[in-house]
Amino acid sequence: MNKNATAQLHIYSAFFVLAGFVLNRGVFLLFLADKGMSVTEIALYQALFNIATVVLELPTGLVGDFFGKKFSIQVGVLLLFFHTAGMLLLSGPFLVVLSLVEALAYSLQSGSEQALLYEIVRNADQGERFLTINARLLAAQSIATGTAIVLGSFIAQVSWSALYVCVSVFYLLQLLLLYPIERMETTHSKNSGEERFDVAKIFRRETWCIGESDFAVLLLLIGTSMLDGFYGSYYNLNQLVFDAFDAPVSIIGIFFGASYAVNATAYIAADFFSSRFGKRNTMLGSMLIEAGLFMILPWFASNPLCLFGLSMVLCFLPEVVYITSENLIQDAIADDLRATILSVASLVRALFSAMFFSIFGYVLGLYPIQIALGVIGAIAIAITAVVSLKMVGIHVSKN
Repeated sequence: MNKNATAQLHIYSAFFVLAGFVLNRGVFLLFLADKGMSVTEIALYQALFNIATVVLELPTGLVGDFFGKKFSIQVGVLLLFFHTAGMLLLSGPFLVVLSLVEALAYSLQSGSEQALLYEIVRNADQGERFLTINARLLAAQSIATGTAIVLGSFIAQVSWSALYVCVSVFYLLQLLLLYPIERMETTHSKNSGEERFDVAKIFRRETWCIGESDFAVLLLLIGTSMLDGFYGSYYNLNQLVFDAFDAPVSIIGIFFGASYAVNATAYIAADFFSSRFGKRNTMLGSMLIEAGLFMILPWFASNPLCLFGLSMVLCFLPEVVYITSENLIQDAIADDLRATILSVASLVRALFSAMFFSIFGYVLGLYPIQIALGVIGAIAIAITAVVSLKMVGIHVSKN
């Protein structure tokens, strides 16, 4: 085993986990309000961030593939550092403009982080263990995020300035960890033409490494990203669902705090089940169980404890689907468009998340809660059926 490649993996793993330790994640909207921004201005900040993220996903993915994934991540982290400094130093309309800087920063990292991890793991001769390594790192990152949210809230009670100085320090630590990471040598798809960067390659058979039809894996990417957008939208509306059933505020708080631990457990469980039943079967089974639980949710949700338990499982299974589908897609694509294709997945996920969030909000406002949940369950069944049919037709490695 290449010792240098293994050292690179250890260093990047430390960066990957540290990237989840964002102290201001749970209180940044409160910080904006403390800076004097109105509710309308805060909503504008969020709207601009979401729109810019969607617009920038694809071009920033191309940056990662063309200029290097490490470079793309470094620029993203550096922009987050400047964004944090700007939050401390600026005020008024300038804070709204900073949403564009934040969106660009996260977009530069979104596709490249996972793409670079995959290539580092493979270069360390551990490609067959990518799902295991990825699962453990995502679990550690999820725990780090939950810990950072709690710690950040306590620091914020003492001083907002202290909180944002700490956030800035952690971004500098991330840059230090990235510095020794070597640029990966990419494996190019057949006839890729190294002398010319051709976006159209994303739609060609030779870009996809497994023997499927031209668009099979691309459709899998779109379908699973759509499903992930659906799951994410429901998760964000959980507060309203709990409130509609008169669940105590304490239950709601415990649920969202515990969800990070649930996510961490899901990543480890995905690796366990994939090693025994295969990635595709694990993904299909999780999707079908999730859809079934959505259908029975209206009949059990009136009991706060049942609602809590079902909602936990409804958070657990999507993470299993996410990590197994992401692993299947990573195995199926060539390096020279890896970051771009993963950015496309993020783009599709964001678009469908926005769409489903609007639909769910409308449905919850139009119908009584149990009928609304039935409608959401029917949508879940329909989407799952479409993605499952596509999955049945794709032949992938069982391990």
